[in-house]
Amino acid sequence: MFVVICSRRDQWFSSSLHHAEGDKLKKKVYCAKAMGSLHVKAIFLLLAISITPSTAWTVRIVNRLSNKKVLFAHCKSGDDDLGPQYIKTRDEFKFSFRVNFFRTTLFWCNMSKDKKSHASLDVFWSFSNAGKHGGFDLSTWAVNEEALWIVRDDGIYLWMKAPGWPEDEPYVIETLFRRWEPKR
Repeated sequence: MFVVICSRRDQWFSSSLHHAEGDKLKKKVYCAKAMGSLHVKAIFLLLAISITPSTAWTVRIVNRLSNKKVLFAHCKSGDDDLGPQYIKTRDEFKFSFRVNFFRTTLFWCNMSKDKKSHASLDVFWSFSNAGKHGGFDLSTWAVNEEALWIVRDDGIYLWMKAPGWPEDEPYVIETLFRRWEPKR
């Protein structure tokens, strides 16, 4: 038996094909009321979520502190705690993920360069969180789906595409995003 299910407005149709004796084929078509429009919408939403591709992103945090200082970074999202990281000078910590269907993905980090100073900042936000950042949509400024953060003695810098520069030749500018704050 082979069953085909399709929908038209508020009804479900199911076609069952049975092999009869010999080469004869009987076909029965019958109709049943739908489970309810809410169930139908939920099924289609789940199907859309499962087949919608999500962009893969990488966040890189690069230690460019002087005097061989080790950078401490602890990054999290609403779903993931990436744990404490101790990044040596000239090394980096990176992680990759996919933006969720509703484009609400947000990662933030607490960083410290020594016992006296620290910084807390969002290191990735998707379009729906741009309002929290003055309308700045990270995805339109990042190069190749990568948020690159350079940690220096005076603060934390974001590498971005220069405004109006062609996509195939990304000219990158380094912008001071957050200064270090004294620890309390």
